[in-house]
Amino acid sequence: MCKRLSHLGLLFLVAITLNAADYKVGLARLIITPEQPMYLSGYANRTHASEGKIHELWAKALAIEDRKGGRVVIVSTDLVGLPRAITDVVAARVLKEYGLDRARLVINSSHTHTGPLIRGNLANMFALSPEEQASVDDYSRQLTDKLVAVVGAALGDLAPANLSFGNGVTGFAMNRREPTPTGIKNGVNRSGPTDHDVPVLKATAPDGKLRAVLFGYACHNTTLTGEFYQFSGDYAGFAQIAIEKANPGVTALFLMLCGADQNPYPRR
Repeated sequence: MCKRLSHLGLLFLVAITLNAADYKVGLARLIITPEQPMYLSGYANRTHASEGKIHELWAKALAIEDRKGGRVVIVSTDLVGLPRAITDVVAARVLKEYGLDRARLVINSSHTHTGPLIRGNLANMFALSPEEQASVDDYSRQLTDKLVAVVGAALGDLAPANLSFGNGVTGFAMNRREPTPTGIKNGVNRSGPTDHDVPVLKATAPDGKLRAVLFGYACHNTTLTGEFYQFSGDYAGFAQIAIEKANPGVTALFLMLCGADQNPYPRR
C-alpha cells in the first residue's frame, strides 16, 4: 500500500493556476495523539486500550484568503469522526475569536480506524469504565481547544501564495457492498461503483517553493483492522508522511471524500 501511495508525487499536474496576487495561504499543525492509553475507535471487537503509536496523529489547518479579504479554513484531522457537540463548539469559538463564519470553516476527519475514541462519536461501541470514560472526556476537551488553536494559527500565518488544482488517480479503493443470494454483505464487489479520483490542491510561495498539498480520496481508512491497537492515520496518515518526507517543509493535508461503501485492498 505504501509503495502505491508513493506515486502521489505524480499528481502535481497543474490544471488550473491561481496567481499569488489574488491569494494568501496560512498553515498550522498540532499533534493530537493521546498522551495516555485510550480505546481506539472504529472496530467494536477491540477489548482494551491502545498500545502506543505507529506515528503521530495531527490536526492541520489550511487558511486561504482572496484579494477581497474573504477567508476559508480547511481543517484535517487523523480521527474516525467528530460529532457536532465538538464541531459546533469549535465553530462558535472560531467565530468569536477570529471572526470566521461557520460557512467558511471545513472540519474533516480522515475516518482512520486507528484513532482515539471521541466523546459523542460512536459512543455505544464500548462499555467503558468510569475511569475510561473520564479519559475520553478529558481528551475531547483538549481536542476542542487544539482545533480552535490550529485555526487561529493558520489565520495568523497568511502570506501571498499561488494556488494550483489538479486531479490524479489511484486504484486501491474497492466497493465493499457485495451482493449475495441472501442480500448485501460487507465484502468485495469488484464490479461495484468506485471513485478513484484524487483531487489535489497545491499552494506555493511566490518564489515557487511548495508550501502545502491538500488531497482527498473516497475510501475507508481501514488498511489496519481491529487487530491493531496502535494509533495511526492509516493510509491517509502514511500518504501525508510520504509527501512531507519527499518535500521538506511542506504541510500535507488529507480530506476524506464520499467513500462509505469503499474499502482499501489489499488490507492488513
